[in-house]
Amino acid sequence: GDDIYLTIDDNIQMFTEQAMNTLEGGKPEWATISVVNAKTGEILGVSSSPSFNNNTLEIKSYYDPFVAYEYEPGSTMKFYSFMAAIDTGNYNGSDLYDSGNIVVDDYVISDWNRKGWGKISYDVGFTYSSNVAAVKLAEKVGKDKLVEYYEKFGFGSKTGIELSNELSGKLDFFYKSELASASYGQGITTTPIQNIQALTSISNKGIVLKPYIVEKIVDPN
Repeated sequence: GDDIYLTIDDNIQMFTEQAMNTLEGGKPEWATISVVNAKTGEILGVSSSPSFNNNTLEIKSYYDPFVAYEYEPGSTMKFYSFMAAIDTGNYNGSDLYDSGNIVVDDYVISDWNRKGWGKISYDVGFTYSSNVAAVKLAEKVGKDKLVEYYEKFGFGSKTGIELSNELSGKLDFFYKSELASASYGQGITTTPIQNIQALTSISNKGIVLKPYIVEKIVDPN
């Protein structure tokens, strides 16, 4: 019988719902949009698809993609692999490398445009979302340290947000080729809420904030 107060802002929630309606027109398999206070971790608005209509109860799924879907995050993980390289002293943004392709364990890993951009700096490589740059840096950092930093950002474990069915994702990788692919977000899985949590470190001088959606619980009596 207690009253639960959420961190949701009505106006922001309306905007996320409108944006989700637009996204759903493209018939995505699933999608989620969230707005978070970067200084506190408060969830100000969140909309997901599939969802359900409270009026018609056309329930397609009881799981919220925001917390209960695992996926390969792709190039968004370059934020964190690059930061791991910086924090371990393995990054000099002006150093040059050959973009385009790199061979790891007999596998050819390519940049998204296949041929690359010639010899460029790591700073430029980051702006181009270069897979080769991420791989080279991850090799310098090493598997154990990269896993350690991913875990520090909160990947591989639940955030503990007050929503049901949260998953933890998986960070299992052992071989050099798996280390390489993990640097650009393949071969591992995360959840959308984990990525939101990790991003708070950028706006808080390296401190990761726990996201939350329950502001307070009050006894009405």
